[in-house]
Amino acid sequence: MTDTSAPAAPTASPAAALARYTTAPDPAPLLALNFGFARARALGTALDLGLFTELARGPRTCEDLAAALGCDSRALADLLAVLTEFGLLTEDGQEPTELSRAYLVEGEPAYLGDHFAEVLGQWDRWSSLTSVVRSGERSGDLGAPASRGRHPGLFGGGFPIAVRVAFAAVQALGLRGAGRAGRVLDLACGGGEWGIALAAADPLAEVTAHDDPVLLGSARARAAEFGVAGRFRFVSADFAAPPFADAGFDTVVLAHAGRFAGPSATARLVGECARLLRPGGSLLLADVMRPEPGRLALSRPMLGLSLRVNTADGAVMAAEEYRALMEEAGVTAKECVTRGLVTAQTGERR
Repeated sequence: MTDTSAPAAPTASPAAALARYTTAPDPAPLLALNFGFARARALGTALDLGLFTELARGPRTCEDLAAALGCDSRALADLLAVLTEFGLLTEDGQEPTELSRAYLVEGEPAYLGDHFAEVLGQWDRWSSLTSVVRSGERSGDLGAPASRGRHPGLFGGGFPIAVRVAFAAVQALGLRGAGRAGRVLDLACGGGEWGIALAAADPLAEVTAHDDPVLLGSARARAAEFGVAGRFRFVSADFAAPPFADAGFDTVVLAHAGRFAGPSATARLVGECARLLRPGGSLLLADVMRPEPGRLALSRPMLGLSLRVNTADGAVMAAEEYRALMEEAGVTAKECVTRGLVTAQTGERR
């Protein structure tokens, strides 16, 4: 019987077929993104266990460490290997590296574990991202000022990073010298870094730190650490109506509140800041702001997406939007500097 079917199409050579794969872009960045959740969880587990704090007491074998932490030694060995690969433990896996000693050992001044734990606490909310993008529906309490005390790791736990930015911005803006800051109100002060930076720059400054009582406890300790607590007073928050008289301050600071609250609430907060400033007084707004055209976005888009997942109205606003809100409130925009992700904008009360 004769085969009348069409002849088979010529097949590519193995080399030509392989070229389709070898000439494609390196997929390593995608693989790293896809597995990023597991890396974050490994760090979170180490912090949950107090692993870095325990190892900071002295080198420990895996078996001794497992006994101290109440862990299975074989499972812990796998975790230690991963943390070593991350550069958080020395090559033998028995001691923290300089990086983890600075930021991951409880009791150290620059400890960031509470901040990392707060971010990892968003785990379940991020699992709904597909639904959020499809529907546009938003929720989450991180934008509500009254909820700040429930999230101290987020609003105060980043102090070791934020204080460097605050000091650099105060210096760059020229807010130095006797009488420059004067009577300062740090509204929603968080860890207190901006009030501390202003007090350090102006030896005559008197700072009122205002926030949830939980955060004020941390701010008080930080002010004492920097030797300026004697010029601070601490006032528990009333975000609906801050308990201060009109025109009672020479400088008012509003830092890292706007992006969580959203544009409408930020407009109200800026107006409240203007009310509290004397004519000629200085408003200092500091936040993560959208970059000017041509500047690197860095992590701002990711922060914007996080605000969509975790807040009802939060957004990364542009510096010109803040300037417009200042103008509406009777404040003339002055200097503006950016340090890393943070932009600081000053203005003068008319």
